[in-house]
Amino acid sequence: MQLSLHLTNKCNLNCKYCFVEHGTERMTKEVAFAAVKLGMKNTNTSGLLFYGGEPLLERQLIYDTVDYAKRTKKKKDAGHTFFYKMTTNGMLLDEEFLKFSKEANLTIGFSHDGPAQDDCRLLPDGSGTYTMLKDKIPLLLKYQPYAVGMSVVDPTTVHKMAAIVEFLYEKGFKYITLSLNYSTDAPWTNQHLSIIESEYKKLAEMYIRLTRAEEKFYFSPFDMKILSHLKGEKYHVDRRLMAKNQPSVAPNGKIYASSKFLGNSMFEIGDVFSGIDAEKEQKLFEEGAILTGLCPECALKYRCNYAYDSWGLSPMQCAHEQLITPIADYVAETLYKERNALFIHKHYNEMYPFVSLVEDTSLG
Repeated sequence: MQLSLHLTNKCNLNCKYCFVEHGTERMTKEVAFAAVKLGMKNTNTSGLLFYGGEPLLERQLIYDTVDYAKRTKKKKDAGHTFFYKMTTNGMLLDEEFLKFSKEANLTIGFSHDGPAQDDCRLLPDGSGTYTMLKDKIPLLLKYQPYAVGMSVVDPTTVHKMAAIVEFLYEKGFKYITLSLNYSTDAPWTNQHLSIIESEYKKLAEMYIRLTRAEEKFYFSPFDMKILSHLKGEKYHVDRRLMAKNQPSVAPNGKIYASSKFLGNSMFEIGDVFSGIDAEKEQKLFEEGAILTGLCPECALKYRCNYAYDSWGLSPMQCAHEQLITPIADYVAETLYKERNALFIHKHYNEMYPFVSLVEDTSLG
């Protein structure tokens, strides 16, 4: 089981597109430790994912939780395996925490919008953060060469999509995610969709160029779409199962079926002390799989990243899936027809993730 621990809803930034309602909530050690014990039930592997707000505002709680997991494992189940992840805006990253993360095998996702950083990722007073984070990237990559670079674009920055990804890659990130601001009040238009298509086409050429050069480059929007083609209907099923197996824990210990519904009682499925209500969890899982609107007739329904979760599916998400899929398919078709060795190894060799991990670990 993977548990997303929302340690706090406090944050040291005021990003324009943030969906977290900022406040003063903080998770206690009692809640975090109960989550560790819950994660160990009926599984051999547990994932603890630290989120916020900004999780490094609760740095000591991260230290204490990882230490407790180690002690509990040693005492109750020496064969149990823990892994840890964290998403941070990077403002509080320092050498001390990075040394800890390397020792604990805690993977860091670093949120940065590259040349659009000062457009949206702002301090509470409205000032930019680009300059303040300039030295954080090389420091992070010194300890985690394969850390994940994570970006978000909204209507005001969508024209910088390709430049953002190029920036992160040039800074040294090999694993890059990019998401759109899907909040209901984001003013997306058809003109923005045209810009997105143009930017994705630039990124398609970048992906092809780097793959031909045998450079390691993972761009999640394309790689996931290529995977959806290879898996067929199984992709749809796997996406749903992945969501089911990663419930979210609020600072007060209540558990929700998804992080985007944190605090919504309709999606509350238990708490860390009494456990998960399996019947309600299964009911939500089944209801979420009922395709609505135009989804049942859509040719992409099994490849869509959102059709599996029909609650809150927005028109922009639908439009994005229809736009990106043929571009990712163009990338795959181009490289496959060339019999590009790296591309085929990456997407058709089931052992490649293991081999890649060994490479990353040895280089790190």
